[in-house]
Amino acid sequence: MDTDNRLRFGKYVESLRKNKGKSLRETAKAIKVSPQYYSEVEKGRSSTFTAERLKLLSHFLVLDEDETHTLYDMAAESRSSNDIVTPQDCADYMRGNSYVIEAMRLSMETGAGEKEWQVFLDDLKARKG
Repeated sequence: MDTDNRLRFGKYVESLRKNKGKSLRETAKAIKVSPQYYSEVEKGRSSTFTAERLKLLSHFLVLDEDETHTLYDMAAESRSSNDIVTPQDCADYMRGNSYVIEAMRLSMETGAGEKEWQVFLDDLKARKG
């Protein structure tokens, strides 16, 4: 178990909660966990929240896109298993869209690098506006 990453995740969640002016109890209630469990996560003593609870937390705290992505990324890094670190929102998207996995495999097979991916990212960002 990577307790350093769990602690970093917990501190991040705590700072988000406090910056939004929310109490531990009301935040725990909003994401459907006990205040004790929520406190253990913030202290890095328990594993991260489920994908559903991360989504509830993001909505309850009214996180912006960057904060939400950081929340998911840090949650993935703090998991206590030896699984591949993939943020849950990305894993859910990949699971529901097989072409994403196909694109990644083709990228690996053809040796596509940062330059090629940056062109793709720039195109998507331009569409987003």
